Amino acid sequence: MIDNKLVENIKAYGAYRDSGEGRLKVLVDNLGFRMDEKAECVIIGGCRPPEDMPHVFGALKNSLDRLQVDYTMLSKEYCCGWVPLGQPAVMTKNDEDIASAKELAEEFILGNFRQAEALGAKTIALFCAACEPSYSNYRNATKLELISCEELLGRHLKSAKLDSEVDYYPGCFRFRRKLTTEPLNIEPAVQVLKKIEGLKINYPNSSLCCYIPPHLEKLTSSLVTRNVITICTGCYNQLKETLGSGYQVKMIPEVVWEALQE
Repeated sequence: MIDNKLVENIKAYGAYRDSGEGRLKVLVDNLGFRMDEKAECVIIGGCRPPEDMPHVFGALKNSLDRLQVDYTMLSKEYCCGWVPLGQPAVMTKNDEDIASAKELAEEFILGNFRQAEALGAKTIALFCAACEPSYSNYRNATKLELISCEELLGRHLKSAKLDSEVDYYPGCFRFRRKLTTEPLNIEPAVQVLKKIEGLKINYPNSSLCCYIPPHLEKLTSSLVTRNVITICTGCYNQLKETLGSGYQVKMIPEVVWEALQE
C-alpha cells in the first residue's frame, strides 16, 4: 500500500521524510547554493542526495561556478516519489501501487516544472539518476529542456586535465523499466569524461547489477583500477559500501572539479 503519510509530507514540504530543513542546511547554509532566483537553469538535486553526499554537491557547485553557469535550486523541491513510493512498489511487484506512484510522480514533477518556469528558466538539470525515469515520462508537459547535470557540465566544460585512470560504471538502471519506456541517455557523462585530458577510461559491463551478489562479484573482478566513477546515486552508495576502503568511488562532478583544479 502507498504510504499516505509520506505523500502528504511531500505535498506539504517537498521532502518525504522530514520538513526539508536538513536539505536546506546542507545546500544553503553549508554550501551556499542559490535558491528560487531567476536563472537559466534549475538544478533538481533529488530528495536524499544533498544530505547523503554533500561533498559531491560541493564539487558540483564549485564546478558550475568555475564554468560560469547561471543556475539556481528550489527551496521547496518536490520529491519525485521514487524512493518512498515507487521503489517499494517495484520491489513488491505491486502493479496497482506502481500505477499510483506514477500518478503521484506526475503531480510532484509538474510542481517543480511550474516553479522553474516561473523563475524564467530554460533548462532543468537532474542530479539524481533515480529521478530521471519519472521525469522522462513528463518531459512533454513543459517547454523546459530536461537534461542531466552531466550534460550541463559537459556543455560548459572546454578544457580540463587529470592524470588518472578510472573505471566508468554508469549502473544497470533495471528499475526504470517499470517506470518508463523512454531510453536512458548515458552518453553525456561519457563525453564529459572524454573532455578531460589525461584521463584514461575503462568500461566494465554496465549490464551487471551491483545489487545482485553474483553480478557484483563479476563486476568487481572486471575492474581494471580502484577508481570507480558512476552516475547513479544508488550505485554510488552501494559500491562505496561493498567495495570497501581500497577503492575510490566518485560521481562525475567530483571528477570534473578535480580536473578543473589541475
